[in-house]
Amino acid sequence: VMSKMGISTYQSYCGAQIFDAIGLKTDFVQKYFTGTATLIEGVGLEEIAAETVSRHADGFGNDPVLRNSLEVGGEYMFRMRGEAHIWSPDAVATL
Repeated sequence: VMSKMGISTYQSYCGAQIFDAIGLKTDFVQKYFTGTATLIEGVGLEEIAAETVSRHADGFGNDPVLRNSLEVGGEYMFRMRGEAHIWSPDAVATL
């Protein structure tokens, strides 16, 4: 999208403010993205912080079995807590 608007580097975009902020609270946008338009209200700094802490806990929780695992987000890749498929790691290893 940015290249179609003639933006090829970060420097050429910096300060251009050609995009609107969608889903962010007005006071948040005014403080961190001064001059950017926001028409649809949404989350603020508190919600963003809570979501960040939640995702960090999912990835780096205290459970030793799940400590280094993150949700892949795909449909077909094996996930420790995901739905069972015929092609499990054990099935592939026995081939």
